[in-house]
Amino acid sequence: MLGTYAVLGQLLLMSRIVWLERAIGLDRLAVWHRWTGFATVWLLVGHVVFTTVGYAQGDRISLWAQTRDFVSHYPDVLMAWVGFAMFIAVGVTSVQIARRKLQRQTWYFIHLYAYLAIALTFAHQLAVGTDFSSDRAARAWWIVLYLATFGSILWWRVIEPWRLNLRHDLRVHSVKREAAGVVSIQVRGRDLDLIDAQPGQFFLWRFITPTGWFQAHPFSLSAAPRNNRLRITVKNLGDHSARLQRIRPGVRVLAEGPYGTFTAERRTRRRVLLIAGGIGITPLRALLETFGPDDDVVLLYRVATADDTVFGDELRQFAGARNIRIHVIAGNEIGDDRTDLLGVPAMRRGVPDIATRDCFVCGPPALLDALKRRLALLGVPRHQIHYERFQL
Repeated sequence: MLGTYAVLGQLLLMSRIVWLERAIGLDRLAVWHRWTGFATVWLLVGHVVFTTVGYAQGDRISLWAQTRDFVSHYPDVLMAWVGFAMFIAVGVTSVQIARRKLQRQTWYFIHLYAYLAIALTFAHQLAVGTDFSSDRAARAWWIVLYLATFGSILWWRVIEPWRLNLRHDLRVHSVKREAAGVVSIQVRGRDLDLIDAQPGQFFLWRFITPTGWFQAHPFSLSAAPRNNRLRITVKNLGDHSARLQRIRPGVRVLAEGPYGTFTAERRTRRRVLLIAGGIGITPLRALLETFGPDDDVVLLYRVATADDTVFGDELRQFAGARNIRIHVIAGNEIGDDRTDLLGVPAMRRGVPDIATRDCFVCGPPALLDALKRRLALLGVPRHQIHYERFQL
């Protein structure tokens, strides 16, 4: 039962319930979803092992004989075994070592078998579960729990995105090269103000091409929405993002969102520090449009080399028009906290009042983890550190 509660909780965490996502953020929900998934697998493994061993010892037969007895004489247990194998496959392919060797779409399609696994094990629970066999109220509660979970998925992941795209008719408007392997894609549509997207948020995007229609990827807005336009900026990091470098105007786009809590609403004070790593500049570039002339804003932008700077002209315009201090820091490696160009001493010298600022951080996971640690060492309170992991 605990395993089933965990897997249903997993599904709810990623069901895109709007109030849950806006309170916590989809990137954090994804982390919780991942670790709840491993707990689910271990709980179900414990259920299978302990139940089989216990019955085998009671009947004084081998584990193999007990397993055959379960499959042959207990209703729906064969389907439950198939579902259990699917859960194991999903868990194994989600381990980091296996995950790095799989293409994202391969991993995603394997992941979808979790839905089939849940369906295959549902009848088994009601048929042989001692908590349900003679308790109508418990059976009703269990059924309602499943209906509520899958109803949430149906509404927020199917019906709402369908309504959004039917209403706004999104298409690629233009493509602009920003740097080597980086392009900005302008997407046009109808009545985009009704979406109420905020700078710093992201959508899950599908570009309807022969090889891209089945792939949804998260890309942040890289500019505030305006004039029925949404802009994203994509770096060539793999097969899908490489194809987007060559996307043509007029291509139909399906979007799901907006998602994310990485917005100006999280500010607690007038002084702000923005720290970007690589393509993590995109949501911070959009956030720059939310600050006024009275705000004290500093941007630290980490790039591998000066040639990798994205939005160079736009950043200079912000620096001149809004008196935003912008520092581009070239250096690819994450060094020691004391010697790195974004290390503790360097940030203390560059931003002496850092502990009094709201800090918005976005970049690769390793850089993000290092910066969270360094900001804590610099005395920045936890509630002033706002971050978004640039992957799900």
